Amino acid sequence: MESVAEPAGAGPSAIDISLYGMSDVGRVRKNNEDNFVVCNLTTGEVGLTPSLRAHHLGERGSLFIVADGMGGEASGEVASQICTVTVPKRLYDNLKSLGQVSESNFVLLLREAIEFANQIIFQKAQGNPSFRGMGTTTTAAALFGPYLYVAQVGDSRAYLIRGGNILQLTRDQTLLNYLKEIGAEVSPEPEKDSRKSILTQAVGSSETLDVKVTYTKVRQGDRILLCSDGLYNMVPGDKILAIMSGSDTLADKCKKLIEHANAQGGTDNITMIVAEFGGPGLPPPDATAAIELKEFSEEDFKANP
Repeated sequence: MESVAEPAGAGPSAIDISLYGMSDVGRVRKNNEDNFVVCNLTTGEVGLTPSLRAHHLGERGSLFIVADGMGGEASGEVASQICTVTVPKRLYDNLKSLGQVSESNFVLLLREAIEFANQIIFQKAQGNPSFRGMGTTTTAAALFGPYLYVAQVGDSRAYLIRGGNILQLTRDQTLLNYLKEIGAEVSPEPEKDSRKSILTQAVGSSETLDVKVTYTKVRQGDRILLCSDGLYNMVPGDKILAIMSGSDTLADKCKKLIEHANAQGGTDNITMIVAEFGGPGLPPPDATAAIELKEFSEEDFKANP
């Protein structure tokens, strides 16, 4: 765990976050249509400043987003940028105005912030022919207390790494997965099926949106990886796990992941955020503890006012 510089918030309930993020255009694309953002939802600070790269979790949580834009020319870049600017600000403002925040309120406002960005991107696309059809994936992970909530639209992914195991916290919202869900016959080699890259929804591509939210409880030493498909389509899961489980700094992990993706062809933009959690406010490390992933339900948090 990298040292946490910010003294505020220390104590028996303190939760520490170390993080880093990186984006690369890859070896084929002319533009980088990916964007990422990190936000301390208690202070409103965004970026990769030293105080954000190692900080104590505040009472309103912290947010990590990877967005992979799509659309002709540079419009995908516009969509992903609008998303990564709009969602943190909207969520921060709404949480701040609410005062006391429950887990259910937090998730509802996270969803609402993504829906709000959807409206802005959709309206911009409708009002300008050069932006018509643009949209973006959005994978937003937010740590609020000991819970990690993951809101997803599209096929950018979130993974949790614990004790030599890696678990995908998201399900790619693709035509191929939809066909599997309805019981249609699919190729025995899904990696070669072109339908795996056709999204069933994206932020900004239509007026309505279904934001899927899952959650899990994290422990000391847990690491997360958020990434665009430019990483996971190029680098196999066992290699991702080996790099994420190693002792390199988080910045060096990002560099290694990008290097491997580019070495395999770098056919798409490559973007990621990596983070590690610690502090006495979380349960101690336990390599044997199962990662319990659940779809968010308000009923689960009714006992917590």
